[in-house]
Amino acid sequence: MKTKQAKLLKSVSCGALSVFAFLNLTGCYLLPQEEQPLSAPELTVEALTYDTQEVELSTIERWETGTGTFVSRYSESYAFEDTGILKEIYVKSGQTVKQGDILAELDTEAIDEQIEYQEYVTEKARLNYLNASQNGWSYNSQIAKLDYDYQNGILEDLYAQKTQSALYAGFDGIVTYASSTAPGDAVAEGKVLVSIADQTKLELQYEPANLKDLYIGMEVSILLRNSDVHFTGTITQTPADVPADAGEEDQNCVYISFEDADLEEIPAIGSSAYVEVLLERKENVIVISAKNLYSTNDRYYVRVLVNEIPEERDVTVGISNGTEIEITGGLEVGEKLVV
Repeated sequence: MKTKQAKLLKSVSCGALSVFAFLNLTGCYLLPQEEQPLSAPELTVEALTYDTQEVELSTIERWETGTGTFVSRYSESYAFEDTGILKEIYVKSGQTVKQGDILAELDTEAIDEQIEYQEYVTEKARLNYLNASQNGWSYNSQIAKLDYDYQNGILEDLYAQKTQSALYAGFDGIVTYASSTAPGDAVAEGKVLVSIADQTKLELQYEPANLKDLYIGMEVSILLRNSDVHFTGTITQTPADVPADAGEEDQNCVYISFEDADLEEIPAIGSSAYVEVLLERKENVIVISAKNLYSTNDRYYVRVLVNEIPEERDVTVGISNGTEIEITGGLEVGEKLVV
């Protein structure tokens, strides 16, 4: 019993000594290794570059552009002087008419009946006057003459009414308006039924954006729409030349004459054309793109590259056409503008 215990103790002791020896030999390898310090990365700073444009002298133009409409500077409107019943309107808008063509007519059936009766009464009065005056002057003959004159006056008035019951074109032209009033409808005194414009007296009506910059005598470039026909006109009227009580169109539009244009075909009333007017032109001035000009409140400035560093520079400006701007102060030719 003691012998077995001694052997077991001896075995445990030997094992413990073996483990201790192993740990002494390998302990440094089982502990975590200390990390080596990393070297700092090398930093390289690239030089900043800027897109620039050299300031140069150039030419700048400011234009007025838009679309105008051909109108007649002479037209007439037609209406009846008395009320009546419409018989018919004989023309349509856009129709060409000649001087003397009938445009519209009132129903004259009642007047025709009156005329027929009055012609009978007038003729009877004339015969009575002739009969009474056969024996020379007398009281009866003078009464007969007064009656004849009176009846004849009534007949002339009826004839005049019938004449006024029809409207006739006063000149060659084109119908620009025809009423939709139907036959049998009542027509009020003075109601316009037809309007005619003279196609030989056309002008271009144009409502400009830069009204104050336009004046009589300015040359205008005109290009017909949907065409390659190009010609020159002249401004003949501006709102500054019309009275204060002029119509709205005359107060907002300019009129352009083109009498000297050699056109193979007269433009139709109501058709349109492109308009170009040179308002200003300056040569040998500093001009920059509008996108390179900055503003805050009333301050205008640009960015200029000085010693490879951009700096803000206050400038004064001149004319502008929307895409380009004239610089009148603050920049010198040869400087580099940051764009």
